[in-house]
Amino acid sequence: MKISKNRFLSWCCLLFISFVFAQNHLDRSLPADSYFYNPSINTANQVSFPNGSTSTSALQSMINSLSNVGGGVLTINAGTYTLGQIHLKTGVHIRVHPDVVFKTSPMNALFRVGYDNNFENVSNWSFQSTNGEKFTFDFSDMQPNDGIRAFQLGNTTNFRLADFVVLDNYTKFNAVSSGAVGNTNEPAKFASFGIIENLDIKKAHYGYGLTQNQVIQNMLFRNLSGEGGVTLRLESGYSGLADLYVTDKTAIIDNVYGRNISCTNGAHAVMMSPHTITQGMVDVRDISGVSCEAVVSINFGFLSKDKGQSDANGNAINGHSAGTFSEESVIANVSATYGVKAQVRAARLRHIPCALRNYISSDKNLDDESYQAPALAPVYYLALKEYVSKGNPAGRYQIVLDYVTHTGFSSEVRADGLITDGGENDFEGCDIDGSPIWITGEDKNTPNPLQTSTVAETLNTHKELMNDVVIYQLENQQVLRVKSDFNAKIKIYNLIGQLVKNVVKNNNEISIDTSQLSESVYIIRIESENKIITKKIIIK
Repeated sequence: MKISKNRFLSWCCLLFISFVFAQNHLDRSLPADSYFYNPSINTANQVSFPNGSTSTSALQSMINSLSNVGGGVLTINAGTYTLGQIHLKTGVHIRVHPDVVFKTSPMNALFRVGYDNNFENVSNWSFQSTNGEKFTFDFSDMQPNDGIRAFQLGNTTNFRLADFVVLDNYTKFNAVSSGAVGNTNEPAKFASFGIIENLDIKKAHYGYGLTQNQVIQNMLFRNLSGEGGVTLRLESGYSGLADLYVTDKTAIIDNVYGRNISCTNGAHAVMMSPHTITQGMVDVRDISGVSCEAVVSINFGFLSKDKGQSDANGNAINGHSAGTFSEESVIANVSATYGVKAQVRAARLRHIPCALRNYISSDKNLDDESYQAPALAPVYYLALKEYVSKGNPAGRYQIVLDYVTHTGFSSEVRADGLITDGGENDFEGCDIDGSPIWITGEDKNTPNPLQTSTVAETLNTHKELMNDVVIYQLENQQVLRVKSDFNAKIKIYNLIGQLVKNVVKNNNEISIDTSQLSESVYIIRIESENKIITKKIIIK
């Protein structure tokens, strides 16, 4: 193709301008802590909890009394406290001994800020440990998908929330959340100017995690880690917020900074998803993940027919439009390490190379939303799909993404570590193309230039060698043979997790009758005293 000199020069200018703008945003400095949180602590007023009673009402009374006399410091001494809902108040700075354990029962939140007294503003407060070591919120006795938050932030400013670990059990809601509050026909009220740092969560739900921020501004998130779910979720998907935004454009995510955010065996360390809101700037750096679906997810804005945002043809209605984030936003210094214990939802399993499909669990995780599976890629960046300019196509935007490194991923994953196209970056023609591997109609039959094989580690009539175990199906017979030099329990499951065969092998070789099994993919699990071997097989 012949390129004119003028067009070539135009392209060069565009690339140069993009580089300069990106570099300017990368040069953005992190504001001083005092920009986000500048407390005035009345140290003349100090009380300790418990002072006799350990009840919810006793703690609430202490908080109210301190606030009414100009604020002060409330120290919570070591112990395990089972509490009902507590409302924090202006001027009260709470210091928690690291040997404190908070427990509760399912509810919207254990601690709320800016909800009481008709959403009265709560400012100049803190909730942190006495010495920087983490105290504990223990929700581990709750059932998966029970509803609970440690903190729910509403109308609040000038605060610091720090120094705790949440022992979760795949419960519903994030440990810390922020959103818009207020009365109908009044401007939205929400959290702004604060620091949230030094937090951790264990066993988080894929659809939730450590923090979710529907609306938040002028905020610093620092030193956050999560096992499971999303550690720092910047997502505005609540339908009530979308409806509010039609008439009140102040309720957005803007001027948000993050530093040192990590995930392990989860969904994402950082997630950006604007839904229907034109969001502001976020600047998150020093992000890491080990065995996560994608360490960073940058999703496009979109409309929901079920929420009354689009018609049957996908056209925007009722004042809604697909959202974006500011293109001044920065995601930088991303480090991803491959692993096979990521939480991956069904719709994204298609991004796993065929050769790795045997690592997908046959059953959903306890969150009932995700599978245990291999990590997909360092960055899931669908906001860039078919991108021309901000909002073209609708919901598309391009942020400054800088310095992504990764270790251990398949050569079939893009060298730059990105997934930017749901069709081009998936893997088709593998051993199954149905449940749980699902591909949308528009993304089917779209070639992936990096795909080198359609063969998973499956067997048909050929012998498969796994260390000291051989599995094969007798040719033209409905018999499966398993050879090994150790005794074992052998279980065969279908892909929805039902046990279809259960036998014990006490000899070097066993023949398993498969005549009652339909031709399909199965999971064989071989258990001995010293090892467990799990493998996906095809029975013909």
